[in-house]
Amino acid sequence: MTHLLFTYLTDEGNDSFFAEAKHRFSTEFVNKFSKYKRWQDAKSTILGRLLLAYGLKNLYQVDINNLKMNFSKDKKPFLENSSIQFNISHSNDVIVCAITSVGDIGVDIEKISDINIHDFIDQFSQSEYEAIISSSNVQEQFYRFWTQKEAIVKANGSGLHIPLNSFEINNHQATVADQCYFLKEIPLNPQYICNVATQNIISDNVMTLTSLNTELITGFGSCNNFKSFC
Repeated sequence: MTHLLFTYLTDEGNDSFFAEAKHRFSTEFVNKFSKYKRWQDAKSTILGRLLLAYGLKNLYQVDINNLKMNFSKDKKPFLENSSIQFNISHSNDVIVCAITSVGDIGVDIEKISDINIHDFIDQFSQSEYEAIISSSNVQEQFYRFWTQKEAIVKANGSGLHIPLNSFEINNHQATVADQCYFLKEIPLNPQYICNVATQNIISDNVMTLTSLNTELITGFGSCNNFKSFC
């Protein structure tokens, strides 16, 4: 089963929110989100971790106090001694967290905006680029391919070592380093494009979509200590 949890960013209660976060998260994680110049980026980072903790506890019945997060050589976070995989993404005011217990997973979300598509021509194969510029909605199609590629790279976990133009999306799947990844677009909001990449085909009956309001996960966070988890 694959789960996608998401929430929306608000500026309500920021003072108490950040005060709680500094008290309940590890020093390393506090240092990480404290480096952001924009409160939006810091809060989105914290909310991503809270979505993960909420999902682990409520969807997998995991005791998060017994979990330890670590990082691969390519800086991809993972849970020690656990088969559960996760990935987090945020764009503008939407934060998403994808979780699965079968194989690797990656998620990417982007808000559709008016950009110069030609600046990114080198990131796509010829057929991908032609599909974008011939689309009835060029911006939307651009972000569709972009989030698909980013989700696959994040699922693979090799980060910048995999150029986006080194593989091609074909029929909602692609192969990277001899591993096939399957894609599923998630209709969260008409202003955004969100894609999930996994090592297994995601059908509607093996995926849950959970919307959480900020107040709920903020309350959840204030009742838990995440210093051993994050």
